[in-house]
Amino acid sequence: MPCPLCDGIRQTEFARWPQFAVHECLSCGFRFVDTTATEYPRDAQFVYDERLIGPIVSDQPHVRRRVRDILRFAKAPGTALDIGCGKGEVSLLLSRKGFTCTGVDMKAHLIDELAARHPELTWRCAMTSELELMPERFDVITMYHVLEHIPDPVNALRAVKRLARPGALIALEVPNVGGLEARLRGSKWHYYKVDHINYFRPIDLNRLAARCGLRVVACRGYQHFSYPQDVRWKDAVKGALGRLGFRDVVSIFLRVEA
Repeated sequence: MPCPLCDGIRQTEFARWPQFAVHECLSCGFRFVDTTATEYPRDAQFVYDERLIGPIVSDQPHVRRRVRDILRFAKAPGTALDIGCGKGEVSLLLSRKGFTCTGVDMKAHLIDELAARHPELTWRCAMTSELELMPERFDVITMYHVLEHIPDPVNALRAVKRLARPGALIALEVPNVGGLEARLRGSKWHYYKVDHINYFRPIDLNRLAARCGLRVVACRGYQHFSYPQDVRWKDAVKGALGRLGFRDVVSIFLRVEA
C-alpha cells in the first residue's frame, strides 16, 4: 500500500500488535496502517451502538477551548459543519455562539438521540465519504479526532474543502505522534489503537494541507484532548507538560483561499 500522505512505496514496519501493524514511510516518515492487508474498522469502540449517550455537556472546559480557538479565526454569524460530532458538544456550543450548525456522525442511534434532544440543530447520519453529496457550503468545518480513522486522508480533506466557502476555516485535531510522550513510549504509546490508521505529526498535517491547497493559519499542541479541565492543579501540570513537549494532541487551523 502506498503512503496515504505522499504516495511513496518504500516503507518499513514500525511496530506490530496482534491485530494490526503500523508502517512508516521511508520517504516522508508518516506512520499508517495498511488497510489493504487488514480488515477495517475492527474495533467495537469505534463502531459501537451508542443507544444511551448519557448527559450532553457542551460547557466542558476542553469544548470551550476548541470553540475559543475557532473564534480566533472565524466570526459569527455563519454556518458550521461538525464532522464526527460525537455527542454534539462542539456543535451545540458553536450554535450558542451564533453559528447555524450541522452535526454529522456515522452512528445512527447517536444522531437520532441528538435530533430528539436538540431539534434546533441539524443532525445527519453519514460517513465522511458521503459528505460531498451535501448541497450546503460552510464558513467553519471541524473534524475533531476524525482523520486518524480515515483510510485516505488526502482525498477526505479535499472532499471537505469542497464543502467550504471561500475564506472558510477548517479546524482539525488528531493525536500527535510527534509529541515527546509518543517518542519516549515508542510502541507503548496509548494512541496506537486498532481503530487508528493514521498517525500524524505537525509536519504531516502541514504536508496534508499543502497537498489539498489549504493555508495553515495556526497549529497548537496540548498535553491531552481534555485540556483544560478548570481544575487549577491539573491544568497547571498539563500546561507545564505541554510546554515541555508532552503534547499528545495537535490542533491545526486551515484557511480556504478565496
